[in-house]
Amino acid sequence: MKKLYLILPFLLLAFGLSAQQTDTLPAEKAQTHFTKKDYIPKFTATVLGRYEYNTQLNAHHFELRHTRIGVSGSVHPMFSYMALVDLTYGGQFSPVAIFAQFKPVKGLSMLIGYDKMPFSSENLLSPYQYYFSDKSFLTSKITAWSDVGAVVAYKWDKVVPFELKVGVFNGAGFSKQMQFQEHLNYVARGTFEFFKDFKLTLNYAGVKPEAFRMHNFDVGLAYDIAHLHMEAEYIYKMYDQVNFDPTHAFYGFLYYAFPLNKKFLDNIAISARYDAITPNCNGKVNTDGAYVMDPFRQRITAGVTLIFVEKPVRAGIRLNYEKNFVRKNVECNEDRLILELITHI
Repeated sequence: MKKLYLILPFLLLAFGLSAQQTDTLPAEKAQTHFTKKDYIPKFTATVLGRYEYNTQLNAHHFELRHTRIGVSGSVHPMFSYMALVDLTYGGQFSPVAIFAQFKPVKGLSMLIGYDKMPFSSENLLSPYQYYFSDKSFLTSKITAWSDVGAVVAYKWDKVVPFELKVGVFNGAGFSKQMQFQEHLNYVARGTFEFFKDFKLTLNYAGVKPEAFRMHNFDVGLAYDIAHLHMEAEYIYKMYDQVNFDPTHAFYGFLYYAFPLNKKFLDNIAISARYDAITPNCNGKVNTDGAYVMDPFRQRITAGVTLIFVEKPVRAGIRLNYEKNFVRKNVECNEDRLILELITHI
């Protein structure tokens, strides 16, 4: 409870959140005049299908990676909603974002419901926005947190634009949201744009999936120069009550899009990424009673993406090759060639 008291001032300071520009549907501007047209729901759909070839096992498979559908809308100038689900993620139905939102004034808002915890830049992207077919180890192994909770934030667009977000989440998962929790998960995120097209993000998350709490400190940088996008992110992760070494995770990549402005093809992009993670525990226990540990690994990914249409819908083809590196005596058969079709509306 003491930690909850410590974050309450920040919750009051940051009372609000514009709908996380993750998957999702465009954030709505504050309105003073509400018409019948504003009640009309907005729909979105994303379908990503892929073919994978494991170059080490000489094995193949097809996968329906994502089938996301969603609806959002407003019922009042200050009240809106969103419901976004993935019908096929990992072969199962999965909620993505289902919440109600309150926006008392411009730049100030609050949501309560199920959503991603606002932590890490890559983690908050929608699948159709990914620069690579697979997320980095940093995102897939550490920051993939979603739960029922509340997020508040404040956004300022003058002089030095910034956005602050603070959230409190159950930690038990969507199916156990009715259970009372003795320990909650906490998250805070700040995004700062010190000059045009440059962003710095600072993140903290304290999560307790089962037996002990983990503290995650994250810093990210992103910069756009003409058609080149550069991005890097680093996490330092500490463990309470267990004698595990801190976990370090990093990714850095370049993505360059050659504009074509053709009727049938908007641009062709080439991309390259390096990512790595040291031994990592997710805080959960396996059937043998031991903590689950991911080994050290690093990877190089190279890709080519053809975007046939960028806006207002998105359609493209992506080809990625992933080369993995591990330490001696650790089995790894994960080098892959991935062909992916991207469709979003």
